[in-house]
Amino acid sequence: MNNIDNKISAELNVEVLTQIKDLLKQITDLMPFLIGLSPDERMRYPKMDVSNKDFVNDAVNAISNDGAILPGYINPDEMKKDLNLFNQLEEVLVPLTYLYDKVRDTQILAGSEAYSTALMVYNMTKVAAKAGVPGANSIYTQLKGRFERSKKVDNINEN
Repeated sequence: MNNIDNKISAELNVEVLTQIKDLLKQITDLMPFLIGLSPDERMRYPKMDVSNKDFVNDAVNAISNDGAILPGYINPDEMKKDLNLFNQLEEVLVPLTYLYDKVRDTQILAGSEAYSTALMVYNMTKVAAKAGVPGANSIYTQLKGRFERSKKVDNINEN
């Protein structure tokens, strides 16, 4: 059956999917210093943006010229190292974000097409069951069960 609005028709074979996962693991393994933050930590830490990145660059330049005014607990070399890592990760993040957006958008479209087609199948089997087409009632009953479970879960969540 052809989808009415089929914008994507593709498959990943097992070998290619395995290669992709292996390459992603290799990328992750090349950056063993990566960490995960909790949602609270993400909100709590100040973020670097375009305007305050200039401020950080200015501060790094200032302490490079006269670090003697700083207390011992501020390490200019670590600050430079952090800024450099931020800049390097930005170079990695841009293509990763592009790739993530393309993969996610393709997944959304593929899921949408599959779900829309499933809804058409459900509606066609409903009509076929009402018309007495042999075998249609069992398919319709099976598919209808998914909607009944959703309503039960919704009713439980509302209470």
